Amino acid sequence: MPAFEWVHVQLHQQKGMISLSPPTICNSALKAAGIRTGEAEQRLCRQRVWMGNDTLMTPREQHFFRALLKHTDRKHWLLCPQVRVADIASLAPHIRPRSRTWWQLFRMVSQWHCDVVVVDIRTFAIVAAIELDDASHLKKHRVRRDILLEEVLRQAGIPLLRDRDAEKLVRQIREFLIRRETETITTPLTVVRGEYKG
Repeated sequence: MPAFEWVHVQLHQQKGMISLSPPTICNSALKAAGIRTGEAEQRLCRQRVWMGNDTLMTPREQHFFRALLKHTDRKHWLLCPQVRVADIASLAPHIRPRSRTWWQLFRMVSQWHCDVVVVDIRTFAIVAAIELDDASHLKKHRVRRDILLEEVLRQAGIPLLRDRDAEKLVRQIREFLIRRETETITTPLTVVRGEYKG
């Protein structure tokens, strides 16, 4: 076992038994791993800068998600809340990985999340992304983000279902998934570079 893993395990096992403060644990683990720390790491190890959120979603999003759960055939579909766009779409191979262009495009979307992503429970294939819009989507920076998000998902071949009206959106999603299940049974669909192929 590498030294840093041993220190990490030992320190975490001993946390309740000895009076090591979290900064000491953090600093010791980084030092044992041979990692040079920058300003952000030092600040993280020095003081509490993170705190847990009470819930994953806003009350409105929770209400919507519960309604969606009631109207979705969970034998076929898995609903994943708050999924990062960069986890459902990747940059095309012609964009050289880690190049300046790659980083610019990646950073543009790396902090964006979809409210819900629908996944085929059998294959884990991404079926659709869902956005429940609210008043914040009228702000200029959100309008920009929404336009760009639609383009990212269009290029990735991922349908985006969105609306401000939660009840209407639940109906749209239900109808979309019923159609999708029928299409899958009669003609298996695969998404290839944004085009449906049967």
